[in-house]
Amino acid sequence: MMTSEAVDWDDNNAFCEKIINEIYAVFLRDPELTGFEVIPMPSNTNKSPVIHIEHNLGLQSWCVKYIYEYAHRLLLRHKAECFKLSGGVTPSSTSIVGNTSGALLMSGTGNNAIIKYLNCAILINPDVATFWNLRRQLFAKNRLDITKEFQFSAVVLSKKPKSNEAFAYRRWLYLFQSYDAIDWSFEIGLCEKCADKSTTNYHAWCHRQWVIMKAPQLLKFEVYKTEKFIRKHIHDYSCFNHRQFVLAKMYESSYFDEHDGDDFNELMQYTGFLGNTTVENTDELLRWLVPTASREKLNQLKLRSFLFCLNLAAYDLRFCDELQSVYGESQAFENHRRFMLKFIVDRCRCAFSTLAVDKTNGHMSTCNQPMHKITKLDDQDSAFIRAIEANEKNRTTPQHKLWCSLFLGFDFE
Repeated sequence: MMTSEAVDWDDNNAFCEKIINEIYAVFLRDPELTGFEVIPMPSNTNKSPVIHIEHNLGLQSWCVKYIYEYAHRLLLRHKAECFKLSGGVTPSSTSIVGNTSGALLMSGTGNNAIIKYLNCAILINPDVATFWNLRRQLFAKNRLDITKEFQFSAVVLSKKPKSNEAFAYRRWLYLFQSYDAIDWSFEIGLCEKCADKSTTNYHAWCHRQWVIMKAPQLLKFEVYKTEKFIRKHIHDYSCFNHRQFVLAKMYESSYFDEHDGDDFNELMQYTGFLGNTTVENTDELLRWLVPTASREKLNQLKLRSFLFCLNLAAYDLRFCDELQSVYGESQAFENHRRFMLKFIVDRCRCAFSTLAVDKTNGHMSTCNQPMHKITKLDDQDSAFIRAIEANEKNRTTPQHKLWCSLFLGFDFE
C-alpha cells in the first residue's frame, strides 16, 4: 500500500512531466520562437501555465520552482548514471527514483528524451555550466540540430541577457559552422538587444568584440551603431569602451573607407581650432600632424587609415563635448574623451616612424625607440601636440592635470 507521501510525489512528477512536455512541444512546432519570460502568477489558476503567443513562450511563476527542481534532479541523475556507464559499472535499478522518467533516461532514447529537461532547466537557470556541457555532449553525438541550438540560445538570452554560458555556447557552436554560412549581422543585433535590456552587459559586449574580430568588414557599421546606442544609453560606459575597441581595430588593420574619400573635416576643424587657423586640405593637415616628412615619403595606405582614424577620434572629442553640454558632467564622457585624446597624441608622436616607407626594402619602418624618447623628440617638433597641450592646460582640473601628466607626458608646471 502506497503512503500519502508516495502518492503526492508521483502526482507531482506527473504534473511536472506534463508541463515539461508542453514546453518541449512549443519548441517543436514553432521554429521561429524568439523569446521566453517567466510571468508573475502567485497561484495556480487551473489552466496550463505554459503560454505561447506570437513566437514568445511564457511560464507562470507559481510552477517554476517545481519544474526546475524536477528537471534538475533528473539531469544530475542522468549525469551520474552516464559516469557510471563510462566506468563500466552497470547502474542499479534502485538508484532511479521516479520510475517513468528514470526508465526513459536510461533507455536507448535517453539522449533524445534528456533534451526536454535540459530546455526547461536552462530556460529557468541558464548559469549552470553542467547543463550546457550536457548539451555539448548531445551535439557532439549529432543528437541536436545546430540551427535549433542557435535559436535556443537566443531564446535563453531573451530572458537572461547577461548569460555568459549562453554566449560561450554560441561561440562554441560557431566552431562547427562554415564562415560563409554565418550571419554576423544577426549576431551583432543579438548583442545589441541584450545590451539594450541590461546595462553594463559585459558578456554581451565581449561577445560583440569577438564577432568583430571574426568579421572585420562590420567595423564601419559599428561606428554608426555605437553612436546610436550611446545617445540612447548615455551613462553606459560599456558602449564607449566598445567604440574605443572598434577604433583601435581600425587603426591596427589599416582600415579605410573608400566611400569617404579624403573627407577629414572633423580632424581639420579640430586642428584649425587648436592652431587658431583654417586648415582647408589634406596637405595643410599633414603639415600639422606629420611635420617632419613630405607626403611622398609616407605609405599611402597607412596614411589614409591614419587620417581616417584620427578623424573619427576628433569627431568623438566633439561628440563628448556635445553630450556634456546636453546632459551635464559624466565620468563616462570624460573617460571617453581622454581615450580619444590619448589616441590622437600617441598616433601623432609615432606618425613618421609608422607611416614612412623604408626605401631599403620597400616595407614600412617600425617604431623601435622607447616611447619616452619618441615623445621628447616629437613634442619639440610638433606644433600640433604643443597646441593640444596648451588647450588641455586651459580646461584642466586637478584630476585631469594629473592624468595628462601621467598618460600624455604633458608638463603644466
